[in-house]
Amino acid sequence: MPRFFVTSEGFSENAVTLKGSDVNHIRTVLRMKPGDRIEVIDPQGFQYEVVLAEVDRDCVRGEILSRIEMETESPVNIWMGQALIKGNAFDLLVRKATELGVHSIGALRTQRCVARLAKEAERYRTQRWQRIAEEASKQCGRSRIPQVNPSVLSLEAFCQQSADCDLKLVFWEGENTTRLQDVSAPDSVSSIACLTGPEGGWAAEEISFLKEQEFQTVSLGPRLLKADSVSLIILSLLQHRWGDL
Repeated sequence: MPRFFVTSEGFSENAVTLKGSDVNHIRTVLRMKPGDRIEVIDPQGFQYEVVLAEVDRDCVRGEILSRIEMETESPVNIWMGQALIKGNAFDLLVRKATELGVHSIGALRTQRCVARLAKEAERYRTQRWQRIAEEASKQCGRSRIPQVNPSVLSLEAFCQQSADCDLKLVFWEGENTTRLQDVSAPDSVSSIACLTGPEGGWAAEEISFLKEQEFQTVSLGPRLLKADSVSLIILSLLQHRWGDL
């Protein structure tokens, strides 16, 4: 059954209204008609079975048949900061990170980034990544869409946004001792900020700054891993230890 995310404003008593790109998807892609059924997710993570009542050019209206509370979100909120990487690799990263239950995604501008975005391209790319996160959330059955930061962040900005996280980790190729199992963590971890560098790695002054912000440096072993796969490995490990994998 097709699934759609709808804001609180789209709900009224026993009814729901869909607007925007969802309307075109329902009308012209899925070719749905009154009487067909869809699933709708609200911002609180409730899932509704809806029977379509009107399929118009500008909006789709449906009647709510049932409501259940979904339990597909991870018990740990992971704030992922990933330095920009070359090509379209960030697109796939957003999709797979969404499947792995990430809470939010921030693209980072770091000293050794090979990839660069012009200011006029930045808004387009971040909006694209948000759409990818929404599509992936529908496909993998999540009840919430990860938030992609609407601009490329500096390290300082990411640290400010994630200042209240229970655990802060930076995965660094220069760390030779501390593995994830060695990390000093509180008894209860409900939020984690994790950082991954670019193809060129972290600069020494960036690591010094992050340590001042209470980030712990962590090793991923003796082999060098590609920048476009490191974050997915990290998310899997974090979800296995503190989440629901």
